[in-house]
Amino acid sequence: MDLAELMDTVIEPSAVHVAGEGERLVAMRLADDFSVGMRLHQRDSYRKWDVLEIAVRPSAGHESITGNDVRDLPMSALIDEARRLAARSARPPRIGA
Repeated sequence: MDLAELMDTVIEPSAVHVAGEGERLVAMRLADDFSVGMRLHQRDSYRKWDVLEIAVRPSAGHESITGNDVRDLPMSALIDEARRLAARSARPPRIGA
């Protein structure tokens, strides 16, 4: 599955897909207007993630995205959330759990 496919299939507020060794794809729905997808690569530990790619798409019923739409997105918060989701999906299992 690639980032575009994950963004096409996300029905929950977010979804994470393991794309390869140390790589995660994260897709998030923003209300009913947009989907944001990110490709992240693990750096050093499961807590550190570099953003390699960001994609923004209109949801069904919206034909396009304007520059103002993209500027209005809380990108810093979205990146933080994508990193949190990637770290949670890569967290080592707890001993004794």
